[in-house]
Amino acid sequence: MSGSHLDGFCQNRNRVTSLDLGERETDSNVFVVGCCFEPLEGLGELDLPMIIVHGGAGDWKQDKLAAALPEVEKAATIGFQILRNGGSCLDAAEACTLHMEECGKLNAGVGARSNLDGVQELDAMIVDGVNLKSGSVMAVTGVRHPISLARFAMEKTPHSQFAGEGVKKLYERMLAEGYRKETSPGVTSSPFHSQGGDTVGCVAVDVHAHIAATSSTGGIPDKMAGRVGDSPIFGAGAYADDTCGATATGWGEHIIRVLLCKTVVSYVDDGLDPQAAASRGIDLLKSKTGSQAGVVVADSAGRYGLAMNTKAMPTVVICGKSASFRRFTSTADLQA
Repeated sequence: MSGSHLDGFCQNRNRVTSLDLGERETDSNVFVVGCCFEPLEGLGELDLPMIIVHGGAGDWKQDKLAAALPEVEKAATIGFQILRNGGSCLDAAEACTLHMEECGKLNAGVGARSNLDGVQELDAMIVDGVNLKSGSVMAVTGVRHPISLARFAMEKTPHSQFAGEGVKKLYERMLAEGYRKETSPGVTSSPFHSQGGDTVGCVAVDVHAHIAATSSTGGIPDKMAGRVGDSPIFGAGAYADDTCGATATGWGEHIIRVLLCKTVVSYVDDGLDPQAAASRGIDLLKSKTGSQAGVVVADSAGRYGLAMNTKAMPTVVICGKSASFRRFTSTADLQA
């Protein structure tokens, strides 16, 4: 990411000071690996700031999962560093997602899988829970970091969704105005070759308890040109209000049917804790569509949850004054 507009955010992105390699099985059918930053003082009583990041749910191969997990960890570390320095949830969520677009090991940005015509068409969205504003771009080509373009759409235009030729014009305007700088134009890279994962995303909660959520993807395998999934659809691929946020990964056509992220956030707003809400959301999706997916959720009190009915979903959480670090995948994958 050298030379990118996020260099200032990421100078200390690898400040993980200890790692406990001992794994323990939990009731949520995941393994947890604990690690922490230096303690962070003076942020009040809530377990904030926090960020929860996933690298996509799916039928991950073990070697690909092993390569993807460090990138999800780096993304979470980048985002949390911004939060612990007093940065906004939007800055943290964008920077975190941008790393996953840049790394080439995940189905987003540089590493995104191609459509049936051999073209990388990207979808991305960012949501500001403070005001329910969102920005999304759909079927984007030739853009390295669609998450930044989605944020530009949200902050610098009166619209929330862009597609077709309008996306290209929006991208040209973003660069012309100096809103963001690309390290090199276009998507040029080692595409994601059916590694087993899917859409990436995060939920960030800053020290003011404001929430942002993101999603970014190259889409499902064997998609037709022009296909758009759930990732850029408000309430389906991601959602946030001033109490809770969620982001999803899976087969978009099915996630849209149940507006998975809005549904999960509504469960939390109605009194469920985030873990129960995430699990109920996946159960609903399964019962209504028979499909597979994953979802992560975090609320303004620093509580979080995640659920999946896929083989794996690499997920990292960093939270609180002590910056406690947790990494999650399926037990089946780690035991294979």
